[in-house]
Amino acid sequence: MITIGKMSQACQLSVKTLRWYDQMGLLKPLHIDEKTGFRYYSLDQIDRVILIKRYKRFGFSLEEITSLLEADEDRVRASLSRKRAELEARILELQQISAEMGKFLKKETEKNKMSEEIRIVETSEMPVYGLRQHRAVKDFGTAFGTIFEQVAKDHLQPAGPTGARYYDEEFDREDSDIEVFIPLATKEGANASVGGMTCAKLTHNGGYSTLDESYARLVKWIEENGYQTTGAPYELYVKTGYENPNPATWETDIYFPVEKKQG
Repeated sequence: MITIGKMSQACQLSVKTLRWYDQMGLLKPLHIDEKTGFRYYSLDQIDRVILIKRYKRFGFSLEEITSLLEADEDRVRASLSRKRAELEARILELQQISAEMGKFLKKETEKNKMSEEIRIVETSEMPVYGLRQHRAVKDFGTAFGTIFEQVAKDHLQPAGPTGARYYDEEFDREDSDIEVFIPLATKEGANASVGGMTCAKLTHNGGYSTLDESYARLVKWIEENGYQTTGAPYELYVKTGYENPNPATWETDIYFPVEKKQG
């Protein structure tokens, strides 16, 4: 057996941490001297500490580690696989944030060019097959799956990028009146139309996490340049993750129907 001091030295853990692990039931001393209260550990427990430190480095909480140490091999492998998936998702999120920071830094040095990205355009009317209902933004994928199935079932011919139109004046990511749509080659089978009006347009480059910033810029530009909105704004997903999983390559056109203010 070795003392708690030797255990601390061997495992590069403070005595305070070893005592905390004891209280949690994570690593109990092999023996505690009744007279002195000194804690003693076995050499075999060093391997347990190494495993605890490894699980902690993987991102598991001490409560999760306590459970893992008592789990069978299949459960441990399943837990490690889930944690790895979480870490990979976090890595992707951090990469996106890093890319956004790079774009933000670039924009800060090119503020004078921002207004050049926004312009007034005359849009052509597009026949579309759409599905309008109250939904959360995160449910777009399911909604598009539904209309793609219907378009295929009705033997309709898609033409151009998919899109979404927002009818509520106040936006709620969890519950908004949204129409997702697929442009069609002809009016046959269409149940709605998009465009055919004067719009303020802005092309958003990058992931959807910063789409709100482009909306804010566009609304501000409309007000500052003497325009007013006349209808529901819509988006066209020109380049998406289907073509390239890298969000830096994605491209979304944002349209606000507008007219010049009178007076």
